[in-house]
Amino acid sequence: MLTTLLIFLVLLAFIFLGFPIFMALLITGIIFILFGGNSMSLTIIKMFGSVNSLSLLAIPFFVTAGNIIMKSKITDKLVNFADAAVGFLPGGLGHVNVLTSMIFGGIQGSGCADAAAIGGMLIPAMEKQGYDTDYAVAVTAGSSMLSPIIPPSICMILYAYYTEIPVGRLFMGGLVPGIIIGILQMCVVYLSYKKRGYNIPRTRFSIKNLLVTAWHSLGALLMPLIILSGICFGIVTPTESGVLAILYGLVYGFFISKNLKLRDIPQILKDSAVTTSVVYMTIAGAGVLSNVLVRLHFQTEVENFAVNVLGTPFLCIMFLFIVFLILGMFLDPTVIIAMFAATTLNIGNKMGFDPVLFGVIMTIVMQLGAITPPVGTFLFISCGVGKISIEKVVKPLLPYMATVVIVMILSFLIPGLVTALPTAIYG
Repeated sequence: MLTTLLIFLVLLAFIFLGFPIFMALLITGIIFILFGGNSMSLTIIKMFGSVNSLSLLAIPFFVTAGNIIMKSKITDKLVNFADAAVGFLPGGLGHVNVLTSMIFGGIQGSGCADAAAIGGMLIPAMEKQGYDTDYAVAVTAGSSMLSPIIPPSICMILYAYYTEIPVGRLFMGGLVPGIIIGILQMCVVYLSYKKRGYNIPRTRFSIKNLLVTAWHSLGALLMPLIILSGICFGIVTPTESGVLAILYGLVYGFFISKNLKLRDIPQILKDSAVTTSVVYMTIAGAGVLSNVLVRLHFQTEVENFAVNVLGTPFLCIMFLFIVFLILGMFLDPTVIIAMFAATTLNIGNKMGFDPVLFGVIMTIVMQLGAITPPVGTFLFISCGVGKISIEKVVKPLLPYMATVVIVMILSFLIPGLVTALPTAIYG
């Protein structure tokens, strides 16, 4: 146990020294592999073994599709539609921020892309209208969690890879909880708006304006439907749906929005390669460190404590929630999934949970790390866009974190929120 504690202390030391997450994971893993008397060849084997999978091909496809779509300025259309649909509510652009993230999640599947793209547009717009910066950044960071929950989700692709649960079932299982989180976050926007005493002019609701913006945004709004319906009806696999998303994005960019040019393609491919490389290097580094922890039986000890000591499903979920919340303060959700997905599946199976239900709940919980200081990726990006320190955003962000906890508890109490849709589609 002391060795395990030392591993995490060394890892945190590298993180606080400013090392990228994947480098901190890899170096820590190498140190303790050599410390344990193992060969460096084990590091190479685990690095390549961690990413050598056809299932992970969906990641570069969806990343590339997302970059094509952003270059096609699809976010402008989404924001205009969301503004026409919910901009009249007290909270104005805050509601627009949440709804846009919900739709964007059905297109891109990356919280980082959501925080950068939606935040880059709406944080300055909210500040210009008179919203406080901490309010605008908190909404953006909180709503960015929706992209990895509402399908297609890169995090669920990873969870499916490590647990061999069909990713299509996870996708469908995350849809309803993601929508509920979005609705709860809009409630938070409303309450925060009232509490701060804002009286900011809002978009006047008009059926005509809604229909017009819906028509102009139709190309953007159809994309999530095409992706999800292709998966639901078995026309394409989730990996193939990433290719479909790329093709649709190209058609949309070249022939519908006409904002995409041939000269943009090299830069899109370059940006996609960089993003995918970071994800893959993180997975490889986590694979090395995870192997060290497996040799120390750390995951087994966590599993034994949850199943044999705690013994009840509710206490197991709360235990994992606390563990992942603490780990999330320092590690990216991708790392947590790589290190603990198989362990959580075993715990869920022994507690009698449906694998899809438990997988969706755990994937949702793991997203809290992305908005938890000091390493929270979505929070870091949102604060960078808003040019505000993380400390000033933590307090207004807490209610958005609470929405995740509420949905986690609801999913535990009412399993049909997660399982009904996958069962109806796949049987």
